[in-house]
Amino acid sequence: MAHRSKEELEDGITEYLEFCHRERTAARASELATFLDVGYRNLRRLSNRLLGVSVIVALRLRQLEYSAKLLRETKLPIDEIGLRAGFGDRRTFFRAIRREFGCSPSTVRKDGQYLPSTAVRQKPILP
Repeated sequence: MAHRSKEELEDGITEYLEFCHRERTAARASELATFLDVGYRNLRRLSNRLLGVSVIVALRLRQLEYSAKLLRETKLPIDEIGLRAGFGDRRTFFRAIRREFGCSPSTVRKDGQYLPSTAVRQKPILP
């Protein structure tokens, strides 16, 4: 994994989130390391170097980006979207969406908005 590119790491995160959906389990950075067959410390270093953020932040941002896309583009039930994005339960999903976007998942869906809360972030969701 030490020589992987940014794209390979991002693809690995995507594959891991798909795995979480199939297994109906919450996404965890330590489990991502195992999934990618790399040590957790090494994954932390790679994430910081290649993505510019910690592995935990990279994983959460990918979950939020995917959630917002599904909210805007599908009619899937909101709870299903949370599971597909690798959030372990409804409460965690709703709390993460509210923290990032400043509103509920249903508001993100209704408004078609993708704008994060200005109190939280001024930059795009993914680096």
